[in-house]
Amino acid sequence: MASAFERPSRHPAAIYQEGMAAYETGRFLEAIRLLESIINQRGLPATLAKFYLGQAHMRQGIVEIEAGRYAGAAAHLSKARTINPDTPSLSRYLAVCYAAEQRFDLATLELEREESSGSGDATLAIRLAHAFTGDGQYLKGIDVLQRAIYKEPNRADLHYQLGVIQASVEDYAAATTALRRAAELDPGDANIARNLGLALAATNDPHGAAESLANAQRLAPNDAYTGWLLALAADAARKAGITVSLRPVVSANNVADARSLDVLGETVIREPDFVEAFLSLPPSEVDGEVFSVLAATLARALERHPDYADLHFHCARVHERLGRTDAAIIEATRALEINPKYVQALIGLARLYARTDQRDEAIGRLRAAIECGGDYPDVNCLLGELYRAQGRTEEAVAAYRRALSLNNNYARAKEALAALAA
Repeated sequence: MASAFERPSRHPAAIYQEGMAAYETGRFLEAIRLLESIINQRGLPATLAKFYLGQAHMRQGIVEIEAGRYAGAAAHLSKARTINPDTPSLSRYLAVCYAAEQRFDLATLELEREESSGSGDATLAIRLAHAFTGDGQYLKGIDVLQRAIYKEPNRADLHYQLGVIQASVEDYAAATTALRRAAELDPGDANIARNLGLALAATNDPHGAAESLANAQRLAPNDAYTGWLLALAADAARKAGITVSLRPVVSANNVADARSLDVLGETVIREPDFVEAFLSLPPSEVDGEVFSVLAATLARALERHPDYADLHFHCARVHERLGRTDAAIIEATRALEINPKYVQALIGLARLYARTDQRDEAIGRLRAAIECGGDYPDVNCLLGELYRAQGRTEEAVAAYRRALSLNNNYARAKEALAALAA
């Protein structure tokens, strides 16, 4: 690998462009290698390279975190901060790495650094408190949350996390107080109700424990763990001679609720590859359930963003996976009404038309796709097959030859030409 102190053999602008191409396609290690080789040169490419080198180290650090390689992640993120020291979010990622490596002392330092930067992260106090707790500094963790509660007394999550930490050091009386307050502020949170029930059980209040766990079970009827805890608490109350009136709820509805669909929809909008990741899964017995939920998610997202061509095309592909060809054609058509030069939608609609023997429509969409930049071997080969099915041999041959000119090893086109020649 070229050192940062070696003079590159090519112009820095060319190396910068190559490095950015690697960065934009997720090849962060390659981007690091290329951008690092020009950061000590003069001129705009080198200045930009330094910024994106830091970004590439940060992105690779996140990749390493997701893969569970925390030591490697810490190394990349530390380099990112060295290159671009004014990026406060790096402390957050480094803290994750250090905590995973059981280096809670370093994790707390990173989170304190972020706190002093004034990042405005609403979850910072919680993460800092748990980092202190992981380092054995329980009182510091509790103090962080109490100071945060003083500033924002009506945040249920702060009271809840305080109660969790107090319970972890067996200060159940204090934990109960904190968790009761959290439950008052957010009565619909099953986790709060469950932990309050556990804290009450630890303070020898079987009646209160059973009632709180029954509430948690009503809020999360499909949570087997909560149901099990409720059964234990009810049995303990019975043995103590206490009568508890319980009405457990069993939910038969496994369809995602509206709120969950909305959250998933926002993920789809932010992450264009989200739907593609699902579609790349091999067919399975759960396709109907999984893709029905995804179709419902896209439908709700389209209610809020009806002019997003991408969402319509994603919806078309999900309908296609579910075997809803007519619905898929409708959504692909809507995507093209919004963006007539949407190459993937043109190709996708052409395939749907070809599958339903609407050959003229399919040919028209494929030719439009080629004109808009979709001049790919498989597109030309499909065009050749459609021409051949209509008896338009010369046009079919031309399409197959074009496919081979783009990929001279394209077997389908070779076989088709051989069959036509015979």
